[in-house]
Amino acid sequence: MNSEQIAALLRTLLQFGGGIAVGRGWIDADTATAVTGAIVTIAVTAWGLYARRNTALVQSAAAVPQVAQIVTTSTHIAEAAGPKVVAQ
Repeated sequence: MNSEQIAALLRTLLQFGGGIAVGRGWIDADTATAVTGAIVTIAVTAWGLYARRNTALVQSAAAVPQVAQIVTTSTHIAEAAGPKVVAQ
């Protein structure tokens, strides 16, 4: 799953839960909408930060079939990213 699919799933689950909470009278519809929006925004931001960390970017680049080798100065990234990545 990519980040767009995860965000859509999270939004749908939160809307479902919000609908139940509104139906039972725990919160009103405006509060459910605000809480759903806030949670989805925070989750997507956190996922974006995680997915764009240096190691993940190098792993993504190494997964491209046309990339033969990636040279880095970081041994940590080289060890975590796979055999196409070598430390200098």
